[in-house]
Amino acid sequence: MMTRKQKLNSALENAKKHLEKLNPKENQISNIEITEKPITARSKLNRILGKSSVEDTRKSRLLQRVGVSSRPTFDILADHVLGRESRTFKPSVELKNRGEDISDVVASRIQNLRDRTLSSMEEDSRNNFYDEDEYFGFVSDGTPIWKSVVSGQRSDKKLTHNELEQDISLLAHHHTVHIPKEFDWPKKLVFETHNTFKQWVTVVENRRATQLAEGVIDSTGNGLNPMLIVGARETGRSHLIHAISQAVLHRHEGHVFLISGVELESMNSLPKGWQDSLVGCRLLAIDDVDFISENKTMSNIVGKMLDYALNLNVHVILTSSSLPEEWPASRLWDLCRGSVHATIKSPSPGSLMLFARRRSIALNIVLDDAQLATIVTHESPGWRSTKSNLEKVANAISSGESIVDAHDVSSILSDVPLDSQLRHDDIVRERVEDVAQRLISSAVDVVYSDNEIGGIELTSDLPTLTEEYEPPNWDEEDLSKSQIDLVEKHVKTTLEDLTPEAQSVLDLHDRDKHLIAERRRIKTGDIGTAADILTDIEMNIDDQFNSAEMELAENTIILQDLENRMVQLSQRASEASLEDLILIADDLRELEHKLVEIDPEKAPLPEFVEAKLIRKPAVRRKRKRKAPSNILKASSNISSILDSHDPDGEWDIDSSEVSAEDLLESDEITSLVEIKDTLQPHPEGVIKTSILTPKPVLISGEEE
Repeated sequence: MMTRKQKLNSALENAKKHLEKLNPKENQISNIEITEKPITARSKLNRILGKSSVEDTRKSRLLQRVGVSSRPTFDILADHVLGRESRTFKPSVELKNRGEDISDVVASRIQNLRDRTLSSMEEDSRNNFYDEDEYFGFVSDGTPIWKSVVSGQRSDKKLTHNELEQDISLLAHHHTVHIPKEFDWPKKLVFETHNTFKQWVTVVENRRATQLAEGVIDSTGNGLNPMLIVGARETGRSHLIHAISQAVLHRHEGHVFLISGVELESMNSLPKGWQDSLVGCRLLAIDDVDFISENKTMSNIVGKMLDYALNLNVHVILTSSSLPEEWPASRLWDLCRGSVHATIKSPSPGSLMLFARRRSIALNIVLDDAQLATIVTHESPGWRSTKSNLEKVANAISSGESIVDAHDVSSILSDVPLDSQLRHDDIVRERVEDVAQRLISSAVDVVYSDNEIGGIELTSDLPTLTEEYEPPNWDEEDLSKSQIDLVEKHVKTTLEDLTPEAQSVLDLHDRDKHLIAERRRIKTGDIGTAADILTDIEMNIDDQFNSAEMELAENTIILQDLENRMVQLSQRASEASLEDLILIADDLRELEHKLVEIDPEKAPLPEFVEAKLIRKPAVRRKRKRKAPSNILKASSNISSILDSHDPDGEWDIDSSEVSAEDLLESDEITSLVEIKDTLQPHPEGVIKTSILTPKPVLISGEEE
């Protein structure tokens, strides 16, 4: 495989051979002329051999000779100046070479083209100046210039019948062309750049009307005739009818009339010659035609005019703020009732935002969504107000105002100065001497005196220092005390100044001051503090909400459990016994405690005290004295009497609380009474009762 150097050498050899074939004589001459000059011998060997000059065999330059493979100096410089692409560069056209290569052929042809072009230009320049022998207005052969021009434009091509008919019909005196007539009313519409489709914005509310307008422009007089555009105030119907009129006028198919309803409202009849004005008319547009709907005379006359225009194939477009169903009967009402209706609705805020964005791009201003929303919603939203507000903001920006956010836009629209415009003047501190001099001069100027005509002059006598004068002895303690007193005096004065005055009865409450507070932006230094405070407040609010939600979920679970238990208790109560009812009551008491724990506003239940059997004291009756033998007999038979006694009813008697003497002293066993009602606790709390100690039975003959 050949290296890069070998390929380069081979290409050079082939080029030399090719040049020798093309110009052999030039090569011989160059070989003869180019002779290498001998150089002075400098080596010791040549001087020893007696040679004073030697041939220079160095065919390369210095940079090429001193270059090494690791640092090719010549190649580095060439690449830096010409670029690495210059190694493989070959010009596509060699203009200086006269060889047989493709580039040589192209070069010769380009040179020939240049020569012919220059020669023709010289001839034209010479022909522009006529000789003195020739006449002005004639060519060199004597033919008039006009005749030569007409003859040059003639051709032998035969035109077809259709082409001849088309050309003839465009002539002014053709039978299809109407003779123009002069008329004063209505005025022809002229070309304008105001209220055209360039300023029209297609949105959802007017998309259908725009499509119908495009259909009218594409095929004027062939369809959608007549057309009535209905829309409320500031919906763009006047803009649309004006844009349609300008578009039809630019087609140059005939003159266009645009009549306003205000103009027709002030008329009692149409001017003379209005029939002639409709001849050759292409479009008749009437804006706000509903202004004459109540005028019976004008509505009939205008309806007659529109009917005449439709018969002449004139396209009729009308605009109105109300539908024809709301008009009184007339020729205009009959004509509009059968027309094509296109309704335009009031723009929504989104459509106004789109319009404001496109308009701001056209004005080369950049506004974000919040600023555009402020422009749209300021005062009454509409096309006109949005455009006016945007132009006002654009004027402020071009004047050098710095608008940062939506608050600045609102300030500009409300004519409120921006915060950047409020200049806070620095406090100018004056010297005490200047203040005192100004106060004294102002006080002296206002003093009135009858005695001193020239004015009053304030003077102060300076103390005269004599030899007996001694400087005062200042004590350090007195100085410190006076300094402390001075500081306390200043502190007291400052506190009195800082003490707020008593509030007036006409002042607002603190919680209502935000209603009349002026909207101001937070200062730059307080933004971080406000953000921290708001973050803490938000975190606390979130924690409170989370805890409230958790508590609500827990209470919901508890209430569901209590509900289930109450349902179970209600089912048990229908077939419960006495003991089961007591247990059910205890369970209900427990459920009530849990409900009280859930409800924070309900007071806790009072302490429950279990009811006990109340023991009545034994009724002692005096008995007749009997012999001791009977008493002993009765005492010996007590055990037998107790065993044989069977009490009535259900009794729960503790044997430790009942003595045998109590049972013997009562004829009827009524010492214990069954408690049927539930006892309520005493309002003063638990009351301790005293203990009754029984006394022994007295034996007859003993004294107490």
